[in-house]
Amino acid sequence: MAADIGCGPGYFTIPMAELAGPTGRVYAVDSDPKSIQAVIVKSQARGVQKVIEARTASAADIQFIPDRSVDFVFANGLLCCMTDHIGAVAQIKRILKPNALAYVSVSKLSRRHDFRAVREEEWNHILTKFNVREKRAGLTNRWAIISC
Repeated sequence: MAADIGCGPGYFTIPMAELAGPTGRVYAVDSDPKSIQAVIVKSQARGVQKVIEARTASAADIQFIPDRSVDFVFANGLLCCMTDHIGAVAQIKRILKPNALAYVSVSKLSRRHDFRAVREEEWNHILTKFNVREKRAGLTNRWAIISC
């Protein structure tokens, strides 16, 4: 079980579904209906449509994913594209199985007054809610591999 939250058009979703195999499940979540439609089209073309559950939703409102049911969450650049960081982080924590992993990243390239930006202080606060397995900061982003 995996969740690609903020999946966009499915660049990572489709390979995740192929790795999950026919008995796996990948939740593809994005707030943009056009992105979800692109995931559906791509999944049909690659023959993995039965593995993927694609939904248009905010990352802060993914109640359709059961508690403690996901082995891996991929949230690449998710928080920088939304305002409810606390809600999204709470949902990631809720859906992760104990000791399951999540990859979360945020952009460092935001405008000074962008209310969606995740500043370093907030990033560090977010990470205190998890067990941090590894974290790094590059020129353009910060990322962490975390677990509950």
